[in-house]
Amino acid sequence: MIVFLDSGVLGLLTNPNKKGQPLLSENWLYSLLAKGVVVSSDVCDYEVRRSLLVETNKNRSDNSVNNLDDLRETIDFLKLETEVMLCASQVWREARQRGRKTADDSSFDVDMIIIAHWRLLKEEHPSRYIVIATTNVKHLSEFSEALNWEDIKL
Repeated sequence: MIVFLDSGVLGLLTNPNKKGQPLLSENWLYSLLAKGVVVSSDVCDYEVRRSLLVETNKNRSDNSVNNLDDLRETIDFLKLETEVMLCASQVWREARQRGRKTADDSSFDVDMIIIAHWRLLKEEHPSRYIVIATTNVKHLSEFSEALNWEDIKL
């Protein structure tokens, strides 16, 4: 099994307040790491990091950013290579052809890039189950295998 963490899950994992959902997500991650492969993407890091940096400016605490840096040492972050971006463009086109806009036409649609990573992982590892762990299944599940992170068990 390969579990791809989307931005919502990364946000939970970087939360310095280790109670409730953040604590549950951290325990969940470590149980997965013991039994499977866990990855994310540089684009998810970007999406989470920019929010954390805004919060750092407001709260003068960079614990969440440090947690994200630590997470980068724990799991692999997939790069935004040309192949990923070309695949994401195709996914974006498919979504538009189906009438399924996940973002404005002019926006940088991170969901399409996440789906592209998922598709390329499926091609690279055809015999493995690959799932996107998310906090918002709606858009991702139309084009990939995506589940709420709490529903993914090994």
